[in-house]
Amino acid sequence: MDSSAKSRADASAVYIVYELERRAYRLTDAAFTIGRGAENSIVIREPSVSRMHVELRPEGDEYVLHTSGATGTRVNGEVVAAPHQLSDGDRIDVGLVEFTFRRSKLPLGVSIVDPPVLDGHDADILTRRETISNPILGGTFTPKQKTSIAPMLIVVAILIAAGAAYFFLVMQ
Repeated sequence: MDSSAKSRADASAVYIVYELERRAYRLTDAAFTIGRGAENSIVIREPSVSRMHVELRPEGDEYVLHTSGATGTRVNGEVVAAPHQLSDGDRIDVGLVEFTFRRSKLPLGVSIVDPPVLDGHDADILTRRETISNPILGGTFTPKQKTSIAPMLIVVAILIAAGAAYFFLVMQ
């Protein structure tokens, strides 16, 4: 694709931007879901978010927000109970997390999150996007990396040798 075709394609791209982390997720012809459950397009680990809280569906040239969250969803500060057609710049509150619907250029500093590449694997926890967590409610989870047991064994061996040397010196 030449650069002019790419810029035209980027100009017609539609994104949902996670404001706190400055990340943009590209919307496609498929439904896009946000919620606490692992099957969602964006997973938010927050108590005020339902398992499947919001679904953004393409309907013609527009995107329509369908909410099913028990705690409610707001668009531009107003509670949404029925399907709502989104416009450029609409602010979407899902629990305590704020998103912005964008048809125009993305603001500076916003990075685009690539969709997961399955490479012939089934969609599972290893192929999901990174979970969004609210830093106010507990920060991000960083799994512990496996450590080698060899340094620990060396320390234990040195301590045993030192103890044995002390024991034999004191007993003589």
